[in-house]
Amino acid sequence: MDRVAAMLFLLAVIVTTAVLSLAFFSICPLFSTCIAALLYVLFYFLANESSGVHHAQEFENRFWTIWSALLAVAIIYVPDSPVYFEDLGPYVGPMMVLTVGYGVHTWDRIVHRKEMNRQIPVGLRRGASAAQSLVRLNAMGGMSIEEQLNRISNCMKNIDQMLVPSTINNFINQQYVMRQEREIISIFEDAQPKALNYLIGHVKLGLIFYKIKDHRSYRGQHRTELIELLAVDRVSVLSIVSRVSLLSALQLMKLPANNRAEHWVRNIILSTHQDDLSELKTMNDSHMDYYCMTKLIYEDIRSETIRRDILDHFRKEAAVQNAHMEMGTRKSKLRMQKAWRKILSDVDDTLTSSGGSYPAGVDKRYPKKVVYPGVIGLYREMDLGINGPEKMPSNTGNLVFLSARPHLYKDISEKHNFAKFKKLREREGVDGRGGLHTTPSLLAGDITSGREFM
Repeated sequence: MDRVAAMLFLLAVIVTTAVLSLAFFSICPLFSTCIAALLYVLFYFLANESSGVHHAQEFENRFWTIWSALLAVAIIYVPDSPVYFEDLGPYVGPMMVLTVGYGVHTWDRIVHRKEMNRQIPVGLRRGASAAQSLVRLNAMGGMSIEEQLNRISNCMKNIDQMLVPSTINNFINQQYVMRQEREIISIFEDAQPKALNYLIGHVKLGLIFYKIKDHRSYRGQHRTELIELLAVDRVSVLSIVSRVSLLSALQLMKLPANNRAEHWVRNIILSTHQDDLSELKTMNDSHMDYYCMTKLIYEDIRSETIRRDILDHFRKEAAVQNAHMEMGTRKSKLRMQKAWRKILSDVDDTLTSSGGSYPAGVDKRYPKKVVYPGVIGLYREMDLGINGPEKMPSNTGNLVFLSARPHLYKDISEKHNFAKFKKLREREGVDGRGGLHTTPSLLAGDITSGREFM
């Protein structure tokens, strides 16, 4: 579809929608007004992720609950609604509204829990299998690592009730919930350094941060206490993969949910230096979702002072790395084994052909969605560099794709591209080189730039 045909199709859709809306307004004006108002509120909610209602998942959950309940009220009670019932009785209508609100509330909690359950699969150290790591950790004495993981899992089951909201559960069983939270904190507090890194890599850290709350009592600030323990008190013993897991969990929790979250991110990054910092940044970009280092610094962090401190730290450590290379130190010989570059690439008409479909691209030489011959190998060789290893390390994230597709609420618009990247990552070929050599990240556009381009 070329540009003219696309614009004519868009015009036809707009005119048809306008005609149908006017017809609907003439038939049922009150109901149409209510629906229009609810759709406007929904659009404002989706298009303004910087607003306060997005600062915590609890706020978003309450929005969806109230919005769906109001939609049910409009459908059931507005006189000119297409499904209006006059004789529902004093109990049936309210029960239907409550059922819809609670159903959406529960559905949103399940979807968010699924997202929070994501964990970065990391081992205790490279080259060591999970079984070997367990044997070494259990040989240290004390409570075995399996027992610690089981205790954390049991405590989370007691805290995270599937059908009961956390606010209600904490109100009814506050002392019991606080005891379970305290036990989880004590496990992380007492763990030996190697065991701590293993625990962080094998628990659902994002869900733990989300479910452990800061209660009103002074001694009940458990979320703050736990993250302060990991991000400040014990950050020096954390491996790079554990620090990446910690940053990822903080992003999943949403930084505005805690006033100190941005300071914790700052402390984690500023306590990481030179090649370790480069590895942390690349690993943070290899999650196969929109939680990347760019989003963390330029969107999640809202304090200009903290953002400037982190960027100054990047520049300082880069200068130290460059000095090692110029002086030919021992570290420089290790650094020369990697190319240390970020590869920026478009998707349409660069990775895959657009088939000339507007607005994706103009190349009609190949069918739509066909991967260009040799482009995946080009990405791999550029990332490996001249002196790189024959096999690409699995923890790199140096490939960054750029997309004009505007970012929408959470990762609605990015999911399509990440699904494509996942298929290319899993594609097999000769010597295992058929698919993408690494897990790429994606930088999406915004609605304003997309509208100007159209």
